[in-house]
Amino acid sequence: ARPREPLMSLSLSFEPLRTSHLEELASVLLHPAVYEHIEEAVPPLAQFTLGLERAIAGPGPSNVGEKWLNFLVRDSDDSMVGRLEATVHHGMAEVAFLFGPRYWGRGFASAGLSWLHDELSRCTSALEFWATTVPANVRCRRLLQRCGYGEAQLPAAPLHSYDPGDLVFRKRSAP
Repeated sequence: ARPREPLMSLSLSFEPLRTSHLEELASVLLHPAVYEHIEEAVPPLAQFTLGLERAIAGPGPSNVGEKWLNFLVRDSDDSMVGRLEATVHHGMAEVAFLFGPRYWGRGFASAGLSWLHDELSRCTSALEFWATTVPANVRCRRLLQRCGYGEAQLPAAPLHSYDPGDLVFRKRSAP
């Protein structure tokens, strides 16, 4: 097993996700462990690519007033380690993150989510951050709790990432 890299020594870079990243990102994320709590199976490359191309294109006419943010995360060796996303609507930001399994347990997701919070506070009017996960995804639940989220009830505004049975988490934006 690879030794854990302390969070303090992490040097991550973030950039807007582009279609030119998708093939390399697929090599990092299309892994059964990543999709264990998301889908019944790892999606085919074409489906993975199409979904991210739609996300990169941004909200359509039926999503007026929404802002979609998608970022690629790289480590100090310039290797892709995962992605971050946020959907901003109704004064809140729904956040999500996917990192390759070889980067789990090393602080990358915590550092990435912290960066995303700062970025959202800087460039949006989101007052709260929201996330959802299935109860069985203990790793995700613990990450959200480490990053200052607490379990919450569904808000009045719809959560696009919510599916019946999901746990809902909320974090207030820093003033």
